[in-house]
Amino acid sequence: MMNTSWLRTFVVAAKYENYHKTSEILFLSQPTVSVHIKQLEKAVGVKLFSKSGRNVHLTPYGREFLNHAKSILNIMDDSLVTIDRLRQGYFQELTVAVSPLVAATYLPYWMKQFVKAHAQIEVVIEVMESEIIPDAIVQGKADLGLSRMESKRLEVTCEKLYEEPLKVVCPHDGGDAESSLPIDLEQLMREELLLTHNHPEYWENMMIEIKSIYPHVKTMKVSQVHVTKRFIEEGIGFSFLPRSIVKKEIIEGRILEVKPAPLSLPKAATYAITKHKSEETSKFIETVKRLV
Repeated sequence: MMNTSWLRTFVVAAKYENYHKTSEILFLSQPTVSVHIKQLEKAVGVKLFSKSGRNVHLTPYGREFLNHAKSILNIMDDSLVTIDRLRQGYFQELTVAVSPLVAATYLPYWMKQFVKAHAQIEVVIEVMESEIIPDAIVQGKADLGLSRMESKRLEVTCEKLYEEPLKVVCPHDGGDAESSLPIDLEQLMREELLLTHNHPEYWENMMIEIKSIYPHVKTMKVSQVHVTKRFIEEGIGFSFLPRSIVKKEIIEGRILEVKPAPLSLPKAATYAITKHKSEETSKFIETVKRLV
């Protein structure tokens, strides 16, 4: 009779080729490691390791047996995960790849409503940049993508879920809302840093228009939206950000909104990306569409 503990010890020992290191990794005594390997060799009827000083090396039998041992352990681990999911009441699974921007704004609200309505679906959230979400969908690493960038890949379906306006925001000038003069966009363009490229979709085209009107604008690329917000709060510069990202900070008076004229601002969109529509992905998309 083969013991799975022996198999785990064997796989770790095969990786490190050292019983002492194996004992540290598995929190076992070194004699216990040796016993596990001897018991496993007795069960399979061949030597799996040959000794070389303090180290060990797989024999040809050991190399052949290693993949089978890994497969057995993977099957065992998968079965335990499945049973645990069933115990928790999950009978379906949905892996969602979501951009950091969406994860920090709308996703918590959507998740609260979705989990309440579909308690039998276990949702796994994988946060990743919009640029790599289509790859995760194509490779089967996620069932559904929530991206801020439209995908043109033929292998996936890309559906716009909603769009929202951009806001021009700058540091608070310390003035009173009723008595202070409105902040002038042209003055910002002339005197302050424009923080750019914090969103994956709209900056390239928008910069063409901005430079045609304000050719002397000075820019700084900041790839993350939340870093951009902190920079604005600290008085480092100003930027164009989706309404959902800055709504709270504007209400609380931590940053100020500036009128965008004469610029014609685009809108920021969120897309659902799928390869194969399933019951789970359809239910999630339906929930989002109902809430936006």
